[in-house]
Amino acid sequence: MVMDNHIKQRQSIFSFLLVMIGVLLVNALGSIYYKRIDLSSENRYTLSETSAKLCTSLKEKLYFRLYLDGEMSARFKNLRNEIRDMAYEFREQSGRKIEIEIINPFAGKPISEVSGLLKDFNDRGLLPQRDIDAESNNSTSIKNIIPGAELSYAGKTVTVNFFEYDVALDADENIKRAMDNVEYEIANGLRQCTLKKPKNIVVADGSGEMIDRRVEAFAAELSKYYNITSLNLNVSDPACAEPFIDKLKALENTENAGELLLASLQNRLKNNDLLLVVKPQQDYTPSELYLIDQFALNGGKVIWMIDPVNIEIDSFETSGSIMAFDRQLENITASLFHYGVKLESTLLMDANCNSIPIPVGNRPEMIDFYYFPVFMSASSPHIINKNVGPVWTQFPATLVAKSRKKMNITPLLSSSRYTKTIQAPATVDLETVYMQSRDDKFRSVLRGGSKLSGILMEGEFQSPFVYQKHFSGLPFLALGTSKMIVLSDGDIMRNGISGRGGIYPTGYDRFSKITFANQKFLLNCIDYLIDDNGLIEIRAKEKILRLMDPEKLRLERTFWQWFNMIIPIVSILLFGICNNQFRKYKYQNP
Repeated sequence: MVMDNHIKQRQSIFSFLLVMIGVLLVNALGSIYYKRIDLSSENRYTLSETSAKLCTSLKEKLYFRLYLDGEMSARFKNLRNEIRDMAYEFREQSGRKIEIEIINPFAGKPISEVSGLLKDFNDRGLLPQRDIDAESNNSTSIKNIIPGAELSYAGKTVTVNFFEYDVALDADENIKRAMDNVEYEIANGLRQCTLKKPKNIVVADGSGEMIDRRVEAFAAELSKYYNITSLNLNVSDPACAEPFIDKLKALENTENAGELLLASLQNRLKNNDLLLVVKPQQDYTPSELYLIDQFALNGGKVIWMIDPVNIEIDSFETSGSIMAFDRQLENITASLFHYGVKLESTLLMDANCNSIPIPVGNRPEMIDFYYFPVFMSASSPHIINKNVGPVWTQFPATLVAKSRKKMNITPLLSSSRYTKTIQAPATVDLETVYMQSRDDKFRSVLRGGSKLSGILMEGEFQSPFVYQKHFSGLPFLALGTSKMIVLSDGDIMRNGISGRGGIYPTGYDRFSKITFANQKFLLNCIDYLIDDNGLIEIRAKEKILRLMDPEKLRLERTFWQWFNMIIPIVSILLFGICNNQFRKYKYQNP
């Protein structure tokens, strides 16, 4: 009997040791090998093929340093966990070539140093955010956080911001958008780190295009991904021939100089993947349009940003009333119409708009400025607009899509239903605008229905020069497959310039201090047209944020707090009583 008890004790000890060894072994393997099974309906934890390719392209260690840690609201904890888990997925896919570090940059720092840290992060491209959290005792806590990361690879450091605040969304929707974008943002950071042979983008010049400091912010961002050059396409401008002056001087017959110049420009354009046409001040000549046409029909992509009406917000600084004139862009309008888009010389007024300050008495007052429509990207289901916030425009015109065979036309920027269009020429008076913004009845006039200001064209394009003999000596295609985007606002790429000469970010409104999604929208347009990595396809993935009902949570908070405190204690007591009774029964009745 004693021997049997001794054997049972040894067996129990052996079983206990075996279980402990198993647990330790599993923990050791878990710390070495990271693996999780994706059981989500939307495959939220499975990397896309594009992300996997970027991971395998790493040749050496990449250091991923996330600055989102420490005390924060539950929303940002969810975002932090999503970033961390996705970073681990990238690490495993890369063969552990990614080293991950998550730190709280404010830990142990005195309050006096916080402002300096925030400025330092902002200067490095990591945008600080304020985490506002409503406490259970009706108080509110505000914390500074850095929802961003730095990726260091091969001597290059890239910053990634995972959160952008959109005033049009509530807190949960903002977090959901950020969580949807986590894989894209990390993959985009990897692309910047590993980019070797970027695509080429050329910007049209020679007809007063906006290629100065007013687009410097976007040019700086675009140069992270692509090579950017400008090319004067206006053969009537003496500066156009300067890059080819030696070739032209070598001609024996100067009558062929014009044809040689066009051929040289055409060859120069062929070396690029995308052409940007940014707010030309004067109409294009047939030669310029021929060059653009043949560039597109040979596979090049084009983004047109056209202002058919001449009006600038800066004119209000010297006058309370300004005249909006038609720019007379007949040649550009005719070419676009041939492709499938009618560009109208109108001003679009929209109730969904941005505000501007105007002097009222002795102080400025912010009013709704209907000529500054804000387009909600959610109005278009296209992947270009996926998880993109509101886009701010200034005096946009309207577009009308015309159906064409073998051509797909997709709206990208659509206004609200509360609109009105004004045909140029027209007068825009600040006093009238002020009265309209204060008159509720005026909104009843804004019943023009939804209007288009951005269109994507994909498919087979027919050249408008098919029946013209002006360029018979040059290579010519009558039909070609390509993609174009037409935007009826030339200022959509514009950045503000401070009084000290500093550059504001693209889409930043210095009065409301809101940064609109202009930059992200334009980058998505460009990525969609020429990025063969498929990076933008990652945006098609949507994660379902399964949130608790906040009202139910508030009402039942006390109950569940007591439940979570009492039930474990009661469970342990019941287990102890049952175990004690079982042992008594077992050993008293051999």
